Amino acid sequence: MEERLTSPKIDRRAYIRARVLEVLGDLDVGINMWLAGGSKNAAGKVFNAVKALLSALVTKNLSKLSSNEWYMKKGYTAPTHSLKGISIDLGKLGYTGIDNLVDKAFLLHDYQYNGFDPDLSKYRTRDEVLHDITTVIEAILRNVKDWFREEWDQDLDKFYTITESDFKKLTTRSTT
Repeated sequence: MEERLTSPKIDRRAYIRARVLEVLGDLDVGINMWLAGGSKNAAGKVFNAVKALLSALVTKNLSKLSSNEWYMKKGYTAPTHSLKGISIDLGKLGYTGIDNLVDKAFLLHDYQYNGFDPDLSKYRTRDEVLHDITTVIEAILRNVKDWFREEWDQDLDKFYTITESDFKKLTTRSTT
């Protein structure tokens, strides 16, 4: 499900909700791409989910972030070149482990473009890629309801349940 993305300057809650839906949708598409054999595309969707997650977290915490002017102008979109710094700032607000999540997401982003190129890739095998994909997805699913409890509703819960169910298929298939 995709919702119209309104400016957080107009409706902050709607923007956060749309981004959380994007997180869950991208995770689910990534899971299903992996299950269908598309490891590079799966890695890209998981990276996109992390970007959307950071955008939602920044928007939720605009008043608490230093450099509020930059965050209000551009930071709320979580530009790729700024994800590391954003994750550090969010970590200072108590989002423990978000910087590690971003680090893994960047590895997956590189893999999306470079595959297993021995000169460029940090990964040697599909199992290594799957490890990072499942680590990122599991961390998001473990925390997303808590991080967005004020915005959580039945629609988000429905998409969460679908994503969680597909994630179980992924982890069950990878252990057999």
